Amino acid sequence: MTAIEPEVFAGPLGEHLRRRFERATAEASHLLGDDERPSAATDLDELRSQIDALSKRLGAVAGPLRDQHESALDRLRQRFDARYDALARVQAVVAELRETTSPTAMLARAPNALCEGSGLDRAILSLVTGGRMVAESAYFAGDAAGARAVLEQLQSSPLRLEHPLIETELLRRRRATIVVDAAVHPRVDRRLAQLMRWRSYAAAPLLVGSHVVGVIHADRGPGQSLDVLDRDVLWEFASGLAQAYESATLRRTLRREREQMREFLEWLNGRSGALTDAPIMLAPGERAPLAAPETLDRSAPAEGHDDRVVFEGLLTRRELEVLRLLADGHTNRAIADALVISGGTVKFHVNSILRKLHAANRAEAVSRYLRLLGMRTP
Repeated sequence: MTAIEPEVFAGPLGEHLRRRFERATAEASHLLGDDERPSAATDLDELRSQIDALSKRLGAVAGPLRDQHESALDRLRQRFDARYDALARVQAVVAELRETTSPTAMLARAPNALCEGSGLDRAILSLVTGGRMVAESAYFAGDAAGARAVLEQLQSSPLRLEHPLIETELLRRRRATIVVDAAVHPRVDRRLAQLMRWRSYAAAPLLVGSHVVGVIHADRGPGQSLDVLDRDVLWEFASGLAQAYESATLRRTLRREREQMREFLEWLNGRSGALTDAPIMLAPGERAPLAAPETLDRSAPAEGHDDRVVFEGLLTRRELEVLRLLADGHTNRAIADALVISGGTVKFHVNSILRKLHAANRAEAVSRYLRLLGMRTP
């Protein structure tokens, strides 16, 4: 048997639809006198068999009653197909919005996407901040200038969320609603209703986690009415948009923290190099550790050979000391002992010397050191 696709019951209203479906199939089983069968059909083959059995039973009934039932069944099928197609279109535009990496750009694009994926013609997205509803973006099909004008007016004077406004109730109940007779409804803001010339409209909250971050208003244009499907479409879109917005915000936060970590590591690396090359300041009464006399003598430049002048601005003081000892043929261990540093630090300085002198190996670095020093020999 083919199980009923779970996507049929997906979305915010999925559980409600599932319960209605179970009640209908259970009642069909009762009418057919098949009480031993499960209370609700759970796969398409069983559902089709129920429909065929009911159709045969109706064939024996008088014509008018049968025609009424078939007409009602056709209307129900058309409503289901229309609902399924409408929700599928909304899910498609939400999937496109997920490709937007910037949360701000996503909110700016949202009203346009909602109208493209539904039968709604106008949409306004507002953010909830400081007890007010601040308009963020708007889209009016075929009337871009009108959308800009309304957006500017709403931004100049944000709506305060207070009792008994419907938008305030939205924040508490956290579900979509449809408002009819908006022009005379006592809980509709009069200024907003006159500005939008509403007859009816739908509104839904944007829920990110446990917080309401915004509200979406939508309608079919001035003086047009809405139905329940419009409300459900808006709720489906608002739920998908909230999830996409939360994901985009988290990705942006992770990128920012990664960039900050990279900058910190670069600063730490530079600071470590500066500390390594800094001179050692001894406290009174302390004496510097001494290495072998012959080693220390060889780290100093020969008389008349001022390599500090030659390599000034190119090598640090510590790198120059390491290069002198390299030129005298010392190993890394001997250099470490002479300069009282670790072997790892010596390797670090040697690699830095090779990079700055553009040398492929230690011998080439020493050769360039001696050649540049010889050019300055008096």
